Amino acid sequence: MEELEKAIKIETSVILSDFKSHLEIENNKRILFSGPFGTGKSTFLNELSKDENQDFFYLKIFPVNYSVSLNEDVFELIKFDLLFQLMGQYFDEIKLKKEDFTLLLKSQVFIMERIKFMPLLYAILGFSEKIGTPIVDFIKALEKTVGDFKEFSDEVKIDEENDIKKFLESIEQRKGNTYEMDAVSELIFDLIVRIKKEKNKKSVLIIDDLDRLDPEHIFRLFNIFSAHYNQVDGNNKFGFDKVIFVCDIENIRKIFHHRYGFDVDFSGYIDKFYSISPFDFDNRWYVKNKIGELLKKLKFVSNLSNYNFEKNEVFYDSTKAIIQTLIDARLLNLRMLLTHPIVIVPEFYFGANDNVSKNSPIIVLFYLLKNFYGSFDILLLKIKSLCELFDRDAFKVNHNNYMKSEEWDINNLITFCLPFLLPEKMTTGNDETEKRYFLKEYDCDLHFKLARRGFSHNYSPIFIKSTRGQFAQVVELNPYRILFDTFVLCKKRAFLK
Repeated sequence: MEELEKAIKIETSVILSDFKSHLEIENNKRILFSGPFGTGKSTFLNELSKDENQDFFYLKIFPVNYSVSLNEDVFELIKFDLLFQLMGQYFDEIKLKKEDFTLLLKSQVFIMERIKFMPLLYAILGFSEKIGTPIVDFIKALEKTVGDFKEFSDEVKIDEENDIKKFLESIEQRKGNTYEMDAVSELIFDLIVRIKKEKNKKSVLIIDDLDRLDPEHIFRLFNIFSAHYNQVDGNNKFGFDKVIFVCDIENIRKIFHHRYGFDVDFSGYIDKFYSISPFDFDNRWYVKNKIGELLKKLKFVSNLSNYNFEKNEVFYDSTKAIIQTLIDARLLNLRMLLTHPIVIVPEFYFGANDNVSKNSPIIVLFYLLKNFYGSFDILLLKIKSLCELFDRDAFKVNHNNYMKSEEWDINNLITFCLPFLLPEKMTTGNDETEKRYFLKEYDCDLHFKLARRGFSHNYSPIFIKSTRGQFAQVVELNPYRILFDTFVLCKKRAFLK
């Protein structure tokens, strides 16, 4: 997957420019950054935050890390998270003073950002019985790193090691609430102000992966984040100029109505998380531009060499058209495309026998698509959605081209499906005269001939046209319905296992 990601770089400069314009709007303090799961939202925002030439600096938190905690603990954990990042990313800019180092900083910041001691990190993430292991286990883990801690203490002129235990032991009694502004919260506010002055930039908090949360926790944590705003002036309690909530608003909408009912106003709830309007992260145009390049980097097992996209342009075009439609329908995303780079079909296919069905490239296509979804049952639902959503005009090898679909591209796909739509006795032989078969489901005649195609030495049916009635009026078939019906027939004949 990493190799593919490096090779298939999705160009998002236009979206980046649009989002920067959205971000820079003066009173746009709260931004809901919306896009389906797996489309690359986090990657996009990571690239944004690394741009040193813009007018913002960024901190990021992941609510999924807090989802099992009680509300009062979440308030505390958010503060810990922010402090860890401030110390680790902007240590030079904030120019720490001795009085800055409360008991919290003496322990948490050192452990999380300076020594990168992973076993201890896990202990921190699990400290207190509410989150995981008992706090005494954490203290024991901390005591094993006293030597490293002394070095850090010298760096920031702290030498009160015994206070660490006192702080840790007091955590069990600390309770967060929506209105608190304790010394730690004030310190976070002050540190952010220092960075803003030092870097001459505004501050942005990214709250990422909200759509990864269990439905039971989504709205609870949404409410906690909304409590970080002053009810009068709408300012963030920690002094962030902008806060970006990252999720799929349509997914949140479905969960909301499932939980509270369709009569409850979702807009009245969600609009407090954005100041102007949600920003729709839609990179489908750019992903579709890379599909051809991505397909040609897929690896085929040896017995599928004739179906390699570098060698078989007709098969490549049909596959590309279908995958682009799946992307258009938001049924396939970038992450799914990059996760499964190898196409494997069971060995009993593509032998030396004359079974045209078994040697059809449509079988390869279905196994390729199954890679993306994990099972043929899920793939069945996706292909069914295509034939319900799209007609033949949507079937294009280049979906970013607004010209009408090419007839031969549709005919090629139907040709791949013909061995399953026709009786088996009509798919064998070498008689190249035009034949006709009435297909009851479509109320039309399929016209075809047997001929050799580039990918096979055997004769196989080639689609010519479809007609209806005694005057042979041409019928335009929906290729997505043909694809769906072929899939169902393949399942019935146990070709898809």
